[in-house]
Amino acid sequence: MLEALVSVVVTSLAMLASAALAINAAKVNQTGRYRAQAVMLVNDIAERLTANSAAAALGAYTLSANYSSQRSGTVPNCSSATCTSQELAQADLAAWSGKVLAELPQSNVQLVFTAAAGTTPASYAVTVNWTERSVGHGGTTRTNAGTVNASETFTYTATAVLRPR
Repeated sequence: MLEALVSVVVTSLAMLASAALAINAAKVNQTGRYRAQAVMLVNDIAERLTANSAAAALGAYTLSANYSSQRSGTVPNCSSATCTSQELAQADLAAWSGKVLAELPQSNVQLVFTAAAGTTPASYAVTVNWTERSVGHGGTTRTNAGTVNASETFTYTATAVLRPR
């Protein structure tokens, strides 16, 4: 009888450990997905900069860290109408920033333009930030006041260099 009770307890502990391992693996997988998505989004804007190099070389793709307020007004629809390179830059920024908001939680971006100087080509520093709950076990941190949901902010920064054609 005692052996059966011990085996039930050991089996229960093994099942709980297995469930905890599966939950932790899912969290790590989600964080990895966000990081990969940030890299793909930065590559997307870099390709847009290259495709519209005329406007990019003039700094038309610059966004401050609070870009949501910059998206007010009408965005040109360049897929159904002819647009200037400046209008295409506006459309690209609106489409791209919408993708960032949709794909990364509590996200924010910044594109900083550096004009060409001498032999140094023009470039953009592209920074993507996002926040997710993943600090501590179960996404919580214990404090003296009790348990609080905690979050962690991630940043991915890359430089897109505009090569003269």
